[in-house]
Amino acid sequence: MKGAILNVNNIIVDVDQLQFAAWRDLAMYEYGMGLPGKMAARLKGQSRDQVLDAVLAHFKQTATAAERQEILAEQDKFYEKTLATVDESKLLPNAQQLVISLYDHYVKVGIHDLDGHAADLIKQVKLDGYVDLVGPKDDADDNPYTALVDQLDVSAAGSIAVVTKPTDLGQATAAGLTTIGVGDATELKGADYQVSLVGDLRYQMLEKVWEDKQ
Repeated sequence: MKGAILNVNNIIVDVDQLQFAAWRDLAMYEYGMGLPGKMAARLKGQSRDQVLDAVLAHFKQTATAAERQEILAEQDKFYEKTLATVDESKLLPNAQQLVISLYDHYVKVGIHDLDGHAADLIKQVKLDGYVDLVGPKDDADDNPYTALVDQLDVSAAGSIAVVTKPTDLGQATAAGLTTIGVGDATELKGADYQVSLVGDLRYQMLEKVWEDKQ
């Protein structure tokens, strides 16, 4: 095993929780009222557009396409403020050990950056010294996992992808990586191996799953 591609959300930190905090601040700013905490679980894993739909529905509001873009831009500002508060205390259990164990076994680690903030997050939780790449760096390939292994200079067959969403699972599978699904067993049923939480992952387990696929 020469390479490993990790998502940030639900592998390194709970990005959904950070995003919800930003949406809550936006709601207070725009509508003078925050969002109920019970919405957090329902919005987990949804796209920003989907969350915006839920927020507008909650406040019985509508928005034009232009207004939606303005709201999303404003939410991103609140998100950046939320991200500035992130430190090692926000690391999910076993996240640090997982990244360091890959590094210690000479596995190149790539972080799949979905929103443009992953590099800052990795620095803030002090894992940047163990990560070889945050990217992909460009749109050289339609499949980000193909681009990531190319930029890490490892083969897809020699790499694993630890994913939390069906979209990432599909892309990693298509790129030829061994896939580890973390989260909902039904959504990630096509993964080569599944666990509920990142805390369940160990280097020896990952290596064994990869070896079994060869």
